[in-house]
Amino acid sequence: MPPKEKVESTEQVLQAVILADSFDERFQPITLETARCLLPLCNVPLISYTFEFLAVAGVQEVFVFCCSHSDKVKAFVKKYEKSSNMKINTIVSQELMSVGDAMRELDAKQLIDTDFILVTGDVVSNMKLDQVLEEHRARRQADKSAIMTMVLKKASPQHRSRSVGDGSLFVLDQGSKECLHYQPVKAFKSTREDRRMTMNMEIFDKHPEIQLRNDLIDCQVDICSVEVPALFTENFDYQDIRADFVHGILTSDLLGKTIHFHEVSDVYAARVRSTQMYDAVSKDIISRWTFPMVPDSNLQVGDCYEYRRGLVYKEKSVVLSRTCVVEEKVVIGANTQIAERAVLSNCVIGKNCIIGANVKIDNAYIWDNVVIKDNCVVQHSIIANDAVLEQGVTINKGCLISFKVTVGANTTVPAYSRLTALAEGEDDDSDAELISDPAVVGATGRGRSFTEAEGSDDEDEDEDPKNKQVNMLAFDMSELLLATKEQEDSASDFESEASDLEEDQISPEEELDREVAATLDRAFQDGHDVDIAVLELNTLRMATFSNFKEMRKRVIPGVLKHIDPAARPGSGKTAKEILNRWGSLVGKMIHDEEDQLDGAYVLQRACATLYQDVAQAQRVFAPALRYFYDEDILEEDAILEWYHSEKSQQGTDVERQLREVAVPMIQYLEQSESEESDDDDEDEDEDSE
Repeated sequence: MPPKEKVESTEQVLQAVILADSFDERFQPITLETARCLLPLCNVPLISYTFEFLAVAGVQEVFVFCCSHSDKVKAFVKKYEKSSNMKINTIVSQELMSVGDAMRELDAKQLIDTDFILVTGDVVSNMKLDQVLEEHRARRQADKSAIMTMVLKKASPQHRSRSVGDGSLFVLDQGSKECLHYQPVKAFKSTREDRRMTMNMEIFDKHPEIQLRNDLIDCQVDICSVEVPALFTENFDYQDIRADFVHGILTSDLLGKTIHFHEVSDVYAARVRSTQMYDAVSKDIISRWTFPMVPDSNLQVGDCYEYRRGLVYKEKSVVLSRTCVVEEKVVIGANTQIAERAVLSNCVIGKNCIIGANVKIDNAYIWDNVVIKDNCVVQHSIIANDAVLEQGVTINKGCLISFKVTVGANTTVPAYSRLTALAEGEDDDSDAELISDPAVVGATGRGRSFTEAEGSDDEDEDEDPKNKQVNMLAFDMSELLLATKEQEDSASDFESEASDLEEDQISPEEELDREVAATLDRAFQDGHDVDIAVLELNTLRMATFSNFKEMRKRVIPGVLKHIDPAARPGSGKTAKEILNRWGSLVGKMIHDEEDQLDGAYVLQRACATLYQDVAQAQRVFAPALRYFYDEDILEEDAILEWYHSEKSQQGTDVERQLREVAVPMIQYLEQSESEESDDDDEDEDEDSE
């Protein structure tokens, strides 16, 4: 690709800021030796995809903020700029510890003089930003308090480009395109705060119609005003762009700022924020979901990939033996040699690699200058530059083999191992001597197992460790094991903690019990509309990943407990009065025939549990069953199926006696059903005559 002439214009320059550092350690030990933004993704440095994305958006000036491995980042940026029409500036600060620090540094240097695009150095996207930029600028013209527009991509919960352990819950106003509330959602929740969502009820006064969305991918592409860096400076507790800044702006009564969103659905956008996402985005690139950012577009100067049948991409200088097998979804870099009977499938092979005879590579990522000798097996792992696998080595799934590691002959590396050739406790700038571990890399190997230093990760200490596990390459949720001795010891320690700490350790079921009860009690006491109560309950359901069945068994008793069987009419506490006011809330938790049958069982059990006196329980159950039938919450077939089922005849004495109370209603329903059947028979006879 020949160098392009720089474009000079008198128009306002469109600027972008790239945060090259990830401020986490998910790719260690590989990122101990190079920056994450320089990791090869389908044999192209990751940040190259971000540069191309910004170039398509019409960006003219880019500021790259970096901290770790800044020399390598600067060298790459200098080389890339020669073939780009963008002016790229590298800003180095060794003191950056978070996104907040980078934004405060940006404000201190006064580099930005207009609205700008803020992205991380691991974004891969083929979307155009023309429309979102136009919307943001128009919004700013009308309302100076609108300081940011987030770009969000709609995707199903099981979409491959969604990060497994990290999610987001957005409360949005589709009319004004305003984001009203944001909360990060983890797959596994360890504290009460993780399992609850607290939102200012005044939101409903200004926004009568809102959406709660957890089907959006947030790849952190933002259009920001010049006020954003200054707000970070004014609030030193802002560290994370979403959990701190966005959440802080939306919950502040003093700042008076608003944040908006732009939703896209027919484009590709994702962040390579973990090894799990590295695998997912690599597969998406190979499958051409990111077009035109695909291998045969040759984004990197000097590349010459050809696209072949079966989603195979091969450079011209690759040497393939006649008996090797290259299956589908494979990328092979220049000057790589593949020997006899080697089998490659769903993998990326870098440049200048040597793959021996009878080697099997599946779902793996082999970087540049790697040597894999005869009879090796590599499964769903990453092997970094200059690594060597001697004969007969087996690399099981989920492994990260860092730079210059040698695995000795006939060695089996266990799943999810992380190997490094760096001396323990040192980084790539150290001259410390490496002490290899033969138990890990074999007698002739070079390297050791890598373990994270205690407290080194940037994640919250209270975060459930399972969230990190599910973000690992090739991790299988079914393999999630938590019964370790350390956890058993910590569990015994928790039993002796103060009551306020014990409260944080309650089970998710108990916490859901409390939250539903608190929501209903608040609704009854404050006289909320049913729709408001439904919204709060649905928010709680999504935030806790609960289903409607779990909500029904809590909501139905929660409504019935407010009925006083001895109350007089006009008190507001009789069964009829409570059900007329709140019965439709139960209906919002029932959607199909299976739900109706379950609702009948829950009603029977709830009345028997809440009112130990049979007479009181009957005075609540009978009108409740009739109300649900009259309001079509429980249909005739569901009630009859409930009555005739063995399950309704079991349980406590009170439950069985409640079933008998329903006999008159059952007789009425069966008689009506019989009469309808007779009428249908008469109609058929008349038609036959």
